[in-house]
Formats: sequence, structure tokens, C-alpha cells
Amino acid sequence: MKLPALVITPHSSFQVPAEVLAEMLGERFYDSLARQARLDWLFREGDHHTEVLFHTPEAHPLQAPFSRFVVDLNRDREEAGANGVIKLTDFEGRPLYPSGFALDAQKREERLRRYWDSFHAEIERMLRTHAIRLLVNGHSMQPTGPAIGPDAGKPRPGICLMAGTDAQGDPVASHSSLPKRVAREVLGLAQRHFAPVLRGQPTEAITLGEPWKSDQISQRYSDPARPRPVWGFGLEFNRALYLRYEDDQERPNDAMIRDLNAAFREFLAELMERLA
Repeated sequence: MKLPALVITPHSSFQVPAEVLAEMLGERFYDSLARQARLDWLFREGDHHTEVLFHTPEAHPLQAPFSRFVVDLNRDREEAGANGVIKLTDFEGRPLYPSGFALDAQKREERLRRYWDSFHAEIERMLRTHAIRLLVNGHSMQPTGPAIGPDAGKPRPGICLMAGTDAQGDPVASHSSLPKRVAREVLGLAQRHFAPVLRGQPTEAITLGEPWKSDQISQRYSDPARPRPVWGFGLEFNRALYLRYEDDQERPNDAMIRDLNAAFREFLAELMERLA
């Protein structure tokens, strides 16, 4: 019998449909090296390895089928801007499309219907058919804030818990995705389960609401105005914990990924016991 928890990784994929890749590359779409270089770039900009970090066969998993640069599933459907639902640049402000490219209203709506709507329809189905009580949205974050982030250039903690609250658990959004008491309890459990894994790492802090206070998928499905709201939170792992650099290449630290995943699964199992 599975835990009544839904574990989502909305940015784990680096797949890009051919029609979107062609829009990004123009004539270079027919150059196999250019196509692979663009996919490699988007892989590095995504939350790579989160499908392994948050692998939880005891719960109900849901992984994004396409890159966040096709549509960002962790954004409101109508969110515009550089870091909105359809991004025209990466997180350092580098353009993803040829000069002068623009999505007209019809093409934008078609892309949202095809990729954003279908994914969120599956979340709705899983919440309904599996009697989900808790939603966890899994991410990774760069070691320091990127150019378009709210903390550009600042070092980030090892793990960040996002529940629509500040560091004390008080709501900062229209609502918190966890009640204050529960947010503080989740933080304490995270600190207990992950602290041994983070000990001696470049960054050991486990925070609530720093640098990110809210997670949009968690906020969306915990909204008390919904017919069946569920508690939820986002969890960010700092990439410095599980990536290492050799010969100017970014390589995964498989042992650390395994340890972080084991700690996450133990953390989630104890949390669900407490919420029972």
C-alpha cells in the first residue's frame, strides 16, 4: 500500500519537442551538433538528477515529460516575464530563440494547452484517484543566485523548504501551503534526516523560506478555495551537494545522490506517519 503522497519533479526533464527545438534553432535545427548542444545546455539549466534525488516508489511519483524551457510547469499558466511560464532566456539572461522571435497569442495558447494543461490535468487526476494527503514538489538550485533570481550572486543553503511562509512559518503569500505548526515540524524533520548527509559539505544549512518562500505547484493545490485542497511544500537541493567538477565538466556524485535520496525517503515516511 503506497503512501498517500504525490512527489512531483517538474523540472527533471531535458526533452524538447521537435517543433519547439526548431523554433529555438532556426536553420541550425538541421545541424545534429547544434541540436545536441542545445539539449546539453537545457539539461544544465534544468533540475538535472531530481528524478533520482526524489525517487520514492513508496509514494506516487510524477515527473515532467518535457524541459522547463518548453513550458515551466511550476509557474501560473498566465505568468509572463523572463522567468514566466514560457521563457525566452535562460537564468543568466541568454536568449533561447533567434533575434526577433515572438510567440503570437495563438501559438502560445497551443503550447500551453499541449504541455501545461495536460500535466496539470494529470496532477488533478492523481490527487482525486489516489486520495493524496500531501504533495511534495522536488527541485534543485544553483549554489549561488543566478542573474535573474531574487538573490543574484548570493550563496544558497544546502536545502530549502518552501511552504509559502517566512523563516518563522508565518504566511507571506495569499495562503501558506502548510500551517505554521506543520511547517516548523517539517523543517525539524528535514534537519534531523538530512543533517548527517550534509555534514562537512560546502553548505550545511537547511532553511525554511530562504532563498525561496513559496513553490507555485504547492501553492496552487493547497489553495483553500479549491474543492479538495492538500497540504504541500517544495524542497530544493543545492547542486553543490551532489555535483563535482572535473576537467571543467560537471559530474554527478552518485554516492551523494544515493544518500540524499535515502534521507528523503526516510524523511517522507516519518512525515506521513506523523500526518496520519
